[in-house]
Amino acid sequence: MRTELPVCKRCFCLPLRYGLLTWGYIRLGLSNFLFITMCVSFYLMLKLFITEEKVSLNIARIVIAVCLLLLLITDIVLNVVFITGGHKKNVKMLRVYYIYSFILCILLFLMWIASVVSTLFEFSIGEIELTFHIYIILVDSTTMLALVLAQVCDLLLVRSEIIKLRNQCEFRFVNNAAEAQCTLKCEQLNAEEGLEHTYERSEEYK
Repeated sequence: MRTELPVCKRCFCLPLRYGLLTWGYIRLGLSNFLFITMCVSFYLMLKLFITEEKVSLNIARIVIAVCLLLLLITDIVLNVVFITGGHKKNVKMLRVYYIYSFILCILLFLMWIASVVSTLFEFSIGEIELTFHIYIILVDSTTMLALVLAQVCDLLLVRSEIIKLRNQCEFRFVNNAAEAQCTLKCEQLNAEEGLEHTYERSEEYK
């Protein structure tokens, strides 16, 4: 059985493009905030690295922190690309962000698995208690589920905007035999602004 993905027309009760731009600015602000927070946490982690004895565990934490920092930097850059593409109605830029969002969904799932494995490892060596272990897994699972659902929603909205922009320009060839001419007619309709532009070119047959 084959089903087609829905094509959304609105985002947050706003026209699709404006809603996506609003979401893009919100994500950019959140990414910058998380990046600053992670930089501070990474600095504190490096200070504690010298004092603690369990070097292997600290190295694993630092590797995870570096991966998160790189992911946040990539997210900030591609959010800027997305906002620029949304303002300019550039399909290529939006498609780059669309591919990134799809990859991010996979990375979020892998990060959730890594977090659960890390928690199980710390529990096995006696670093954390059972109740705290269950609490961490529940919090991680709930947070990751919310992030994945938000990312899937983002994917559907960006896909809908790409489809809309590609369908805005329609080419039609009309051959009027009586007048012996060929007409190329391009109609571009901007649904958000309510403007319609029509371009025509006619050539007489020789």
